[in-house]
Amino acid sequence: MTWFDFNGDGWEDLLIGTGRGGRLAVFRNDGQGGFIPQRAKPFEVPAQRDLTTVLGWQANSTNRVIFLNRGDHFEAGPLPVEAQWSPVFGIAVGDLDGDGNEDVFVSQNFFGVPSATSRYDAGRGLWLKGNGRGGFVAVSGDESGLEIDGEGRGAALCDYDHDGRLDLAVGQNGSATKLYRNVGGIPGLRVRLNGTPENPLGVGAVIRLLYANGRSGRAREVHAGGGYWSQDSAVTVLGLSGEPEALTVKWPGGADVRVPVPRGARGIVVGLDGKVDPLPGTRKIPPH
Repeated sequence: MTWFDFNGDGWEDLLIGTGRGGRLAVFRNDGQGGFIPQRAKPFEVPAQRDLTTVLGWQANSTNRVIFLNRGDHFEAGPLPVEAQWSPVFGIAVGDLDGDGNEDVFVSQNFFGVPSATSRYDAGRGLWLKGNGRGGFVAVSGDESGLEIDGEGRGAALCDYDHDGRLDLAVGQNGSATKLYRNVGGIPGLRVRLNGTPENPLGVGAVIRLLYANGRSGRAREVHAGGGYWSQDSAVTVLGLSGEPEALTVKWPGGADVRVPVPRGARGIVVGLDGKVDPLPGTRKIPPH
């Protein structure tokens, strides 16, 4: 199914590929929220052709997928079936349970449909737990505590109570913003960058923890804006899989800095010159 203004009237018409030999059905947009089946010109020619001929492309999958960056190419992998049940808007990536692997949260649902169409309300916001190898498992709302029955929109991660656990803020269309405090995750290392006067938060930098024997943690990019009209906190939380020895920062422009992580540290500020200071306000909560 796709949309295209076939008759040039400024309204996007509806094109549906049927199950009968790949033929097409075309519906004209009447401009008032309805669609009228079309058989006359200019639709009769495209209606005799398949979707590949008309548009020059074909859909290999209608599933929501994740594309993993493998350096010289992207590798596509399907997301769990629960991520397919309802439209997705906000997307946030972070280590929500603190196990050292990146997870994904998606906000869901869309109610603004024509009166003849059922609204898309099968989602409640979904935590996809990552295994560190590109695979994800859906965590039920009963287990995660995430139950957003409205129209989820923007989503952002932050550690608002400074306890080393990523908390979650989710906006809704026509309803209150939800704030979820993380009480079950393993506390990680809170990191804030101190960049240049033009880029004080180090937006665009990539940070990564290093452990003994050369083992490295997951890369995390500091970004301004992400997902649907959202921006994560400038203080990022890195999940721990042991006691880290060092932290690397690849600054915008290409400069690489490696700094030691003080033993037992729960929050640090890393400067462009490699200076490491304690991050004020960090609560001392031991891992469990």
